[in-house]
Amino acid sequence: MFKYKQLAWLALLACLLSGCVPAASSRGNPRFQEQVAPIRAVALLPPQVKVYRLDVGSVREEIEEWSAQARTNVVTALENELRARMKAAVKVLREESLAEEKARLEETRALYAAVSAMIFLHTYSNPNSIAYFFEEKLKNFDYSLGSEVSSLANGADALLLLDAQDHVWTTGRQALQALGVILGIGAGVATGVVNIPVMGGGASVRATLVDRGTGDILWINAVGAGAGKDLRDPASAKEMVSQLFKDFPMSYDRQAKEEESR
Repeated sequence: MFKYKQLAWLALLACLLSGCVPAASSRGNPRFQEQVAPIRAVALLPPQVKVYRLDVGSVREEIEEWSAQARTNVVTALENELRARMKAAVKVLREESLAEEKARLEETRALYAAVSAMIFLHTYSNPNSIAYFFEEKLKNFDYSLGSEVSSLANGADALLLLDAQDHVWTTGRQALQALGVILGIGAGVATGVVNIPVMGGGASVRATLVDRGTGDILWINAVGAGAGKDLRDPASAKEMVSQLFKDFPMSYDRQAKEEESR
């Protein structure tokens, strides 16, 4: 199972950073409209946002202060997007508020890691995982975390899971990449073939909307960016979250519906 999940995430990361995920890249339950219609409040489970320092030897170290800063930026941007698109209240839950449900939260996160990996492996087609892509899984998108997640909702109608990662390069790593660019261009002039090494890193953001009652995954999406984005910067975080929700399937114009019913 570990190798299977690892393969899925390697394929996703390669796809995100190479830009092979199309503009309409999210996945949604076929019953999205009917399931999302009653939602008036969304509970955001404690988000897992981590920012790492990445050195010249590709050794990464999480910097807690950077992670906290990025978490604030990403959550703020996500709250604004949800309120604008779903007209729903957003409850940001903290680890402390779910202390009595700690075991359930950990189980849900573990199951979510496995299920979301399968989603990206089986419903996204790219050269790294073409053998695992199934058209039927894409057409009949039906994944669930189980009805047990209802205990985490804290009175909300739906749950949102959010995780993000970012990598900040050290000066030495930046210098090494710059040298690679210079050498690659120089070789291209001599041979006619430009081969510039990319040293990895970058940022990614993933979010998933889950029905509280059934545990059905209503919508999931992930976006990635190269070293040009920095989640510690509010503008970068906002831009990535906006891209994440770019093709979010709007439920309906709730205000218009309510006015019609009066």
